[in-house]
Parts: sequence; structure tokens; C-alpha cells
Amino acid sequence: MAILSNAAVVIEPPAPPRRPYGLFDVVTPASLPRLEAEVGGIEYQPDTCGTVRLWASECEAVTAKVFDEGVDTLFADPFVVYDTWLCGSIGFSLEDIGRRLQVRMDLGEQRAVETRLWQGASVLGVDGLFADAVSLGTADCVTDGVRLLEQALADNSISGGIIHARSGMSAHFANEHLVDRIGDVEYTHARTPVVFGQGYDGTGPAGQAPTATSEWIYASGRVLVWRGNDIDVVTRQVLDRATNQQYGLRERPYLLTVECGIWAVNVTRTCTE
Repeated sequence: MAILSNAAVVIEPPAPPRRPYGLFDVVTPASLPRLEAEVGGIEYQPDTCGTVRLWASECEAVTAKVFDEGVDTLFADPFVVYDTWLCGSIGFSLEDIGRRLQVRMDLGEQRAVETRLWQGASVLGVDGLFADAVSLGTADCVTDGVRLLEQALADNSISGGIIHARSGMSAHFANEHLVDRIGDVEYTHARTPVVFGQGYDGTGPAGQAPTATSEWIYASGRVLVWRGNDIDVVTRQVLDRATNQQYGLRERPYLLTVECGIWAVNVTRTCTE
């Protein structure tokens, strides 16, 4: 008869779950255009911004066509998303530490990029890109907030527009029948994709904090994300012999832009629809 030990059985960690729904479901990160962009960033003039107008067939009916000014140049400064591991040197191989860092990076880097997009990082003195948003004021409910945002996209001839809201707002969008899921993406009835981001914090363009009854949601032009190759620093040179601790680091450079405009509205959350 076999005698079983009552000690816990050590196993490999179970397979990780799917990454939470968010920005990367709507926007697929592209590779950096050149290695130098990791340091210097990029700049370009988008082709997607501008208005197409009507012209009368009778020449005498119109005296002049309207010419739009040249598009603005967009700049994307590089930033780094990173993940760390600090543990005793006994019990984990370098390969195991590297694998664990990669899993956490795969699950969490989207959240960090969402944070950079919406509110930035005040502790680092980095503003979010949404700080440039045009405020559309307040809305009495989420439905009216979406109306204002989608009309702003339409009035400004935005192609590739996106609506952005905190993850918790997904319940209110669903309660008010504002979205349908097509594949892996949530869309409004006007087919505007909606990002419910874990990294979003619900603040307004001037940093106005959400309250117990209201918060901000945004609409933007197309969001572009570029990312470099991740850098894995797990070597014996980062073993602190004084404390016998092993340091692991995994990081990846990113670039981020928003085309053609950003709009924000403060919505009152309600379940009465």
C-alpha cells in the first residue's frame, strides 16, 4: 500500500487567461518604422483629416471653392512599458523568471498604454493625449453622451473614430443598448468601436475627477500604436549578492498618436433607461 505525503504538490502555473478587453482589441500595434524611433519618436502628416464638400453643377451659382489649410504635423514621443520581478535567487531559473515576466507583460502592457493615452502619469510629469480634448459639456445619461460624441465625429468628418470609456461603463452601455459585439470588438449602432479600458480613469480633459454619479467618456479620431521589440534583462549580473535577491526586468518601447481630434463629455450614470 502506497503511503501518500500530505505535503503540497508543486506544479507549473496554470495557463494564463485571455488579455482583458481593451485598446488592443480595436487598435493592433504596429512595429516601429525604424529603430531610431525608440529614442527620437516619429512625426508625420496624416492623410485622414479633412472635409469633402459639394460643388454646384452651374458654375455661376458658386463664386469660390473652400480650401482647407494644410493638416497639422503629429508627433509621437517614445515611452517605455516595463514589468519587474524581485525574488530570492534560489528556486527560480533565469528562464522561469523570463517566462513569468513575459506572461505578465502580455496581459498588462495594454493597460499601461491606455493609461498613457487617457491620463498620462502625473508622477512622471507626462500628460495624457486626451488632455487636448474639446469638452462638449455634460449629458444627463450615457445615451445622450454617446449621441454628442458620435455627432462630433460626424460633424468633423472623422474616419476611424473610437469611443473610449472606463471598463465599469460597459454595464451602462449594455443597459442602455448602445453596443453590439461583432467578433471581438464592441460597436455602437453607428459602427463606432468602443474601448472599455482598464487603464482609463474617467477624468476630464483638465483632470476633473469622476464622482459617485458621473464621469467622462471620450471620442477620438484614429489611434495609432507602434511598439518595439521587448527587452528581457534577466542575467546573473542583476543578482544582489548582499541580499541574495534576483532582479528581472522586461520592457518594451511604444509610440502613440491620435489623429484629427478628441472630444469629451461628462455623463451622469443612470440605470433608469
